[in-house]
Amino acid sequence: MSRQNDLFKKTVNQLLSNIEANLTVGESLPGDSHIAKQLQVSRSTARKAIEHLIDLQLISKQGTQRLIRQLPSSEMYFDLQDLGTSKEEQVKKHFLNAILTGSIKPGDRFSELELARQSNCNTVAVREFLIRFSRFGLIEKEPRSQWQMKTFDQSFVDQLFEVRHLFEMHSLSRFMILEDTDPYWHQLQVLLEDHKSLKQCADKDFRQFSNLDQRFHTVLQAANPNQFIHQFYEIISFVFHYHYQWDKDDEKERNIVAIDEHIDIISKMLLKDFRGATLSLEKHLNTAKQSLTNTAFYQH
Repeated sequence: MSRQNDLFKKTVNQLLSNIEANLTVGESLPGDSHIAKQLQVSRSTARKAIEHLIDLQLISKQGTQRLIRQLPSSEMYFDLQDLGTSKEEQVKKHFLNAILTGSIKPGDRFSELELARQSNCNTVAVREFLIRFSRFGLIEKEPRSQWQMKTFDQSFVDQLFEVRHLFEMHSLSRFMILEDTDPYWHQLQVLLEDHKSLKQCADKDFRQFSNLDQRFHTVLQAANPNQFIHQFYEIISFVFHYHYQWDKDDEKERNIVAIDEHIDIISKMLLKDFRGATLSLEKHLNTAKQSLTNTAFYQH
């Protein structure tokens, strides 16, 4: 997606919002110069956006005037969710989602061409991503642009857990010395309430825990950012929060246990009980390690 196309879509959406907020059916659209200045774009970009709305029959030309024929509807807006996303991020997002949904499982082989088609990227972007990702030891290259998702063994799990333990404990200790007025304490309180709400309906909504899990561990890391920890923790998070989800046999029970463990950790953190929070986090990490170990055996 080109930058020009990105700008065009953003301009169309801004123009639609302005019409919806400020004009009614039958009113005349302001001139090109006025719209360009208002949206902070060139006159040519503004003109292209206006022509697009004419094509949608939202605006009609009557002499020198351009009249509003109807108010914007939701389907007229462009989806900007992935706007400006780099090809690497696009491939990464698709690849991790494929693992999360079980489309790619331990031992599965896949091709660069297949992944390129599915992620709507070229094979060069896919190959570059896979080469960088392969340094974590989770995938390996095979002949003829083929790759294989590797399975885990106990040694891999032990080594990964050791690094995660160091990072998480360090982040907890740094979090606990934040000033009482630091906004991260409020974020933690909100997380506690969200965990308690999910616990009330965990029997049917247990899969929503993955979002809370990511939020909690992200807040723990973000309170005292360390670029080196962040880079390594990304892959650790991927393994623990995605990889063991291939085993769906006891997913509900695992998530319910994890919700309770999170509530225990967060509650003690909010009470400024550093020792209690440390012991609770230790228990939670050991539970996650056991889940990953069980998955390693599940693969075989």
